[in-house]
Amino acid sequence: MDPFSQAALGAIVARTVAPKDMAKGVILVGALAGAVPDIDVLFSINGDYFDRLVTHRGITHSLFFAPVVGPLLGYCIWVLKRLQRGPDPPSRRELGWWMVIASTALFSHPLLDWLTSYGTQLLLPFSDRRFAINAMPIIDPIYTLSLVMGLVLAARYKRGGHAVAIAAAALVLTTAYLGYGWLQNVSAERYAAAQLSAQGRDGVEVTAFPTIFQVHYRRIVGRSDDEIYIGYVSTWHPCEIVWRRTPRPKPVAVQALTATREGAVFDWFSMGFAHVLVDPIEAGFRLSMVDLRYGLGLDPSVSSFTITADVNRAWKVIGKPVSGGFQPPANAFDVTSMLAEAYPESCQKHG
Repeated sequence: MDPFSQAALGAIVARTVAPKDMAKGVILVGALAGAVPDIDVLFSINGDYFDRLVTHRGITHSLFFAPVVGPLLGYCIWVLKRLQRGPDPPSRRELGWWMVIASTALFSHPLLDWLTSYGTQLLLPFSDRRFAINAMPIIDPIYTLSLVMGLVLAARYKRGGHAVAIAAAALVLTTAYLGYGWLQNVSAERYAAAQLSAQGRDGVEVTAFPTIFQVHYRRIVGRSDDEIYIGYVSTWHPCEIVWRRTPRPKPVAVQALTATREGAVFDWFSMGFAHVLVDPIEAGFRLSMVDLRYGLGLDPSVSSFTITADVNRAWKVIGKPVSGGFQPPANAFDVTSMLAEAYPESCQKHG
């Protein structure tokens, strides 16, 4: 999710696990540790678009990162506090707690990212497989503000040891909200599958994806042997899904792109949801590979993640694939329209 949410979660986790008598610096350390894994955006600073796809949510988001780096980070914090030599220098007991605080805050980051569609390489360096649970959008104001409110209340009522209890309550409530988001995805998939089945379209594999800013409006991608289905549904007020159907591409078009380093990276990044569109040009064909998880609207050619390449009539790539850029429709991020679709007053327009 966004770095602000990650920092807020790290701070809540740190305040929850730390003893009541450790107050100074706990929330700040938790916030920094919660945000640290996103430092991987700097790893590809001299690379290209495809390097960025590989490195982000890579080794710093692995489940093995926090157990290794957390204790080291906790030890550094303890040493810094020892060097300050205040009237009450940290004890050996606090060294252990700083290691635990840093480790758990770091660990919260990949677990939260795991709940988004982007995909997280949880098993690096042993496997580059991407894992994703389509529960939450990358930005959800309700989730983030709930974490912030928990931190504010914990700071406000820190006397008497209430801060830990408040932080723990906020962690439980926000975790329940994440679970609620996952249930919305399950509900959307079941609703879409039932509708397709009722229309006699059996054998369509249905997957739902969250859309930005809220949990109740889901993008649906259905895949059969010969077609792609795209639609949207509100789990708050389900209406009949309006489907956009498009033929699946010829295998030769897909293979032309995935035979290149760039196309193989993009296909891996898309976690099986890459779709190739073919347009004729004078030299042969222009291929566009789009990530259906992050499409905008019903048009399968419009996505936040796209690459393009030209091929000759023998389906050999001319040059190499490049990022197709991002030029969404003018109303792609019309929050008012999106919320109206997420919380419709009736299904009349779908009838």
